[in-house]
Amino acid sequence: MALAWTGALDDVPLLNGTAAALIETAGAAALISAWWRRQRRWATRILPAILIGVAAAVGLIAIALWVTGTVTDAYPPSFAVWVGAGFAAIAGFPLVLRHAGTGRPAVWRRTAAALAIPLTLTGAFLRIDQEYGIWPQLGDVLGHSGALDGQHGLHNPPATSAGDQQGVIVDLDAPSTRSHFKHRPGVVFLPPAYYGPDRANLPVLVMLVGAPGTPINWLKSGHGQNTDNAYAATHHGIAPVLVVVVQNGSATADSECVDHAPGAGAETYLATDVPAFITDTLHITHNPAHWGIIGFSEGGTCALDIVLRHPDVYRHLVDLGGDAAPNLGNHAHTLAALYNGSTAAEQAHDPATLLTQHRYPGVTAWFAAGADDTRGITAGKRMAADTAKDGIPTHQFVGIGGHNWQFASDALARIMAQLCDELGCADVNGPAR
Repeated sequence: MALAWTGALDDVPLLNGTAAALIETAGAAALISAWWRRQRRWATRILPAILIGVAAAVGLIAIALWVTGTVTDAYPPSFAVWVGAGFAAIAGFPLVLRHAGTGRPAVWRRTAAALAIPLTLTGAFLRIDQEYGIWPQLGDVLGHSGALDGQHGLHNPPATSAGDQQGVIVDLDAPSTRSHFKHRPGVVFLPPAYYGPDRANLPVLVMLVGAPGTPINWLKSGHGQNTDNAYAATHHGIAPVLVVVVQNGSATADSECVDHAPGAGAETYLATDVPAFITDTLHITHNPAHWGIIGFSEGGTCALDIVLRHPDVYRHLVDLGGDAAPNLGNHAHTLAALYNGSTAAEQAHDPATLLTQHRYPGVTAWFAAGADDTRGITAGKRMAADTAKDGIPTHQFVGIGGHNWQFASDALARIMAQLCDELGCADVNGPAR
């Protein structure tokens, strides 16, 4: 355990289906070994009580997650099975110790019961991680992002060997001076050219995660750091500055980038406070033609809505797996929670309505969803048709995977070169060639 916290194991990969299957199999075997016996009372009373209690607990958790809006997307039944197995291993452990019997079989049952807990919990964790790709490596779970201190990272380029320029992650957060929006700290990725003479002219890509999500997801789970570095490596260190900010107040909150009061909330934060931070702290010149927003899931919905409502701030949107409009699960709840029951406010944030009321010269749009994300594909095709009809240069495609970070990371890598062309990377002089 101590070795893991030192960072020595940070590069251990977690998105390994074979390893996950082996751990799940071992956990199931340990659980069965701990529970297997011929005692009538165990088989007819104790074990059924454990299983019924665990099934009820898992069901209540699933209902709570849905009712509170923490998780609104469908997830595989295997999640319930493996989370339930972990709960069962914990609940059954003291009972196994009490009813294990005597002799060598009892020793094996107790040992198996003890092993079943970490194995089933690890199996559940890996099963969820395989589905969503949230933590590619062990270091991501432990929060070892490799981020530099804000002010140090801004003014001190990383020491790299010749020909091996790499950008850096910096702990910097956009303050909510105007919006007073309570948010979690964000991070910034600075490409190599940021430390050169053309810092002020670099393009900017604001990145938004979904709900639930954390800022570092875009750089690690979404491989934003690697993708930006790869582009910079073939373009003299020039690549977009990636500004990852949080449009939600907590890891499970869902603002849909709508202000909770006029001039106060997530929308004003993104449209006013974040741009001020980019110009005042990062010292990058504001040019909407060189600024864009990319979002995954709820972040994709936000990217669409913010660009259409504020094309004077951002002119390039990338919507990955987002909805066609701000959405909290059902219309009645959305109308009440986001707009205080005002249909006029709802229409003012509806992309389809905005596209019928305005023209958007200079704006570009990308829509994509994973092959297994039927809802995302439907929304993407619908909005792509609307933006194209409005005269906006539009790209739409179906990517790999489902509604997960494997899809988002692949989509970002797939579009980066063309997106950078739209953002004006070629307009940056960069170092002498």
